[in-house]
Amino acid sequence: MREKQRKLQLPEKLRWSHNEWYRRWLLRQLPSQVGSALDVGCGLGDLARSINAEEVTAIDASARMIERARATSDDVRWIHGDVLTQELGRYDVVTAEASLHHLPLREGLTRLAELTKPGGLLIVIGLYKMATPADRAMELVTLPANALVGLAKALNGTGGKPHDAEMPVVMTAPALPEIRAVAAEITPGARIRRHVFWRYSLVWRAPKFISSTNDFGLSSDV
Repeated sequence: MREKQRKLQLPEKLRWSHNEWYRRWLLRQLPSQVGSALDVGCGLGDLARSINAEEVTAIDASARMIERARATSDDVRWIHGDVLTQELGRYDVVTAEASLHHLPLREGLTRLAELTKPGGLLIVIGLYKMATPADRAMELVTLPANALVGLAKALNGTGGKPHDAEMPVVMTAPALPEIRAVAAEITPGARIRRHVFWRYSLVWRAPKFISSTNDFGLSSDV
């Protein structure tokens, strides 16, 4: 099992949601017109409800999360199930907000790629383990920035809400070099960026043309 992440904890009143912060970035990556979208590990459904698509499906392994999300909107198809085994179609957009680290990395990313239509878009906002000098250097920026944002949110009354108490939490994550290596095999050409606040992004456009060379229709020169 991977080592638990360790980071300095702010006082409760200064804590805030890093997922919500990056949700706005994720939504800006979406095409102006989306036919079908799938949100993986949807939790309470905040991201799924924000996706502008003709059809939005959201899946989560927690029955309680799906129960609560379903009560908020009838515009989303809510599914309680394991994304690795649940029968699902393929989608123009697949999103995973702070959920990929709940799955084995290689198996989880493979499944997300399978669920993305040819020509479709996969967008991941994920957590990574602090493991390299570059990670530590980024934390020199992240720690004071985290406190400053927390203070600003506390002053305007929006702080103190890092996550819902019933939300399942996994305190382990792969290191960024491992994520990059696995992504190079499974989603070649994916753009991976390290962000502040202990997050990374992965954006991958699935090839439009299907080949018989491997499971995803990716030829060796893609």
